[in-house]
Amino acid sequence: MRACAWVAALCLSAATPAVAEQPADTVQVVLKFVKRGSADAPVARFDPASCRACTVVTTPLYAAENARETVIALAVPRRRSLELRFTGPADAVRRVVLESGDVPFVRSGGATIVQLPPLAHDAITAAEVTTHIVEPGMVLRFEHAVPQRRAGAYATGRFPETERRAADVLEFAQREVIRTLGLGEEAERRDFGRIQVMGFDTNAPHGHVDAPPHVHMHLRWPRNTGTQIGHYYLGPDGLLTHNGVGVKGLPGNGHRYGRGETFTTIAPDGSDFYFHRITPEGWLEIGRPDGRACLIRPAGVGGFQDGGLIRCGTDAPRGVRVTDDLARGVITATTGDIVETFRYDPDTGRLTSPDTPPPMTPSNFVPE
Repeated sequence: MRACAWVAALCLSAATPAVAEQPADTVQVVLKFVKRGSADAPVARFDPASCRACTVVTTPLYAAENARETVIALAVPRRRSLELRFTGPADAVRRVVLESGDVPFVRSGGATIVQLPPLAHDAITAAEVTTHIVEPGMVLRFEHAVPQRRAGAYATGRFPETERRAADVLEFAQREVIRTLGLGEEAERRDFGRIQVMGFDTNAPHGHVDAPPHVHMHLRWPRNTGTQIGHYYLGPDGLLTHNGVGVKGLPGNGHRYGRGETFTTIAPDGSDFYFHRITPEGWLEIGRPDGRACLIRPAGVGGFQDGGLIRCGTDAPRGVRVTDDLARGVITATTGDIVETFRYDPDTGRLTSPDTPPPMTPSNFVPE
């Protein structure tokens, strides 16, 4: 059983159960007030008189204010049904978002009254604008880089449009390699966890600064501890520069892999599962221990922002192109001759295209 020395403690650490924390009296909640139009001022301010047990959270980047939305973070009593009052201009709020969906609100007495459901845990991801595409053993998390929402490390200066477009291509190219090599199905069959393909946020939701620009493809272990998270960093030319890896639950274990160096992801049973290698040119190779591998390279003479080519073994190369229509909420991903369309909610990123077929008729059902 071969494994890198710096992850030798993974199986031991993953086998140690985490100590459960005592339930807290309060939980943190982030509410996103989507603006009707593009107001240049906040459309909601919390009225503490509506909940004397609630307090405003001042953690940096949990709150946000931009042309699209006002985002407010609060600490609220745990598992309580609350109606919270927010002052602001009349008819300025189009919807109120908690996590990935809407919560009811009414306009009354010159304020917006939000009906907050009982929360047993923190609910802080409302400011994220991401689309999730779920397949056997894997999930692709596609981030939408809206310049009006820019924050954190991307708040000023050059907006990383080139890097974001390159990340779009690399995310879908990695998805195609996962399918070709059968990695998702194996992860699910062997209870290894789930492969997660991600890019980077440009709006620093709940303090997730996510910089410099990068992509991910990591195997999320059951219970999370032991997950090896690689960050495949992108330069302004749209090519990969290096990979920075850390292991969840093991502080102080970071390691840097430069161009030409191979990083192998270890499964929960200690076996080598798959590897990544950034080539000397800044391209990406992904393969399995048995020698099967795929090379992802730019489609043109520059970086990945204008598309990619996937070559697996002696198979013919397949082109990958991705566009994201931010105004309409449409991702178009082209792989070879196949064109896929993913429609999403521009306010939240939530996938609105159907992702599962309706069930077959009862008379055609065959029990397993």
